Amino acid sequence: MKNRRLPVDVLFVVCVSIWSCIEALTYRDLEAIQFQNCPLKNRCSRIGNATFSERLCECDSPCRTFSDCCIDVARPNPRRTPRQTCMHYGNFTYQGVYVYNTCSNGYLGPDEVILQCMHDNFSDPLVSAPVTDTSSGETYLNRYCAICNGVSPSSMKTWKVYFACDDEDLEANDISWDDIKYNSDLKKWGYDRYEQFNPCKFIYDKPSSASVTGRSCRSNLISSCSSVWNRSIHRRECELYMAVVTDRANNAYKNPHCALCNGVEANALMCLLTNIIDRAKVPFSIALLVDVNRGDGDVVGVSRSSTESCPSGQKYDPFFKKCRTLQCGLPGYRPVNGKCVKQ
Repeated sequence: MKNRRLPVDVLFVVCVSIWSCIEALTYRDLEAIQFQNCPLKNRCSRIGNATFSERLCECDSPCRTFSDCCIDVARPNPRRTPRQTCMHYGNFTYQGVYVYNTCSNGYLGPDEVILQCMHDNFSDPLVSAPVTDTSSGETYLNRYCAICNGVSPSSMKTWKVYFACDDEDLEANDISWDDIKYNSDLKKWGYDRYEQFNPCKFIYDKPSSASVTGRSCRSNLISSCSSVWNRSIHRRECELYMAVVTDRANNAYKNPHCALCNGVEANALMCLLTNIIDRAKVPFSIALLVDVNRGDGDVVGVSRSSTESCPSGQKYDPFFKKCRTLQCGLPGYRPVNGKCVKQ
């Protein structure tokens, strides 16, 4: 009797199908953990028409790519190679949007652009701010990422930048843009107070004049097992699905399995309160706003005073305290026919 061999493509389909069936989880895996569960918020068969802020996971087709499926529809995606990351924005703790944080495969520009796209050192805050392509609605982690993905400089809309300093003793008039400086050792911007450098944070918000179409996400989540967790149990489950929970210290985890493999007991977990996505604001004592999209103003990064404006095509940069052209970001480059080229 001759050996019969299936075509390679048939074998591949069968293997993928079997692998998916073996690896797939069910809602019973979530119930087995025995924590305070909430099926109306983390189970596709029960969620119904709940809005994004009312649910704790997703049920659409792209959820496999973004690894945010509810457990009853989650399936492994062996081809998952996301080019986007969940970026926190605004003044709410878990509010986020997916942005592109890598260059396109065909980009042949300067290596510095590729490096800064993925590992920005924030030495130039206005170039480091997220950028939305007004022609597509897609958002990029920074101007470098927009450039190396072929976005036309004329279509780039910079997000609002809040320079936020968390200091209980700081009054609103204690610091101004003149006090802000960059610490190259810490790679942070901040101010000196009592002969000590105090780092501040950048908080971004959507530009009011551009439509942002990126996928919403839940930011500031612990979504992987602890580095000291040396067991395979819970690791696969942690990666596979989303059902956001918090512990007693208000740390948020992608799902209960992620919490377990970070040393948290199941009885210390509860589903993330969905209204906390809207109400849990990040407290800061002072925040200076930079909005390079405005056409007037003083400390908003547009002009040095209400009577002195920058030349046409330039914006005032309060960090470097000078007028500049933002379109290409890198010194020595200028926009030509919709692309940034070296002069």
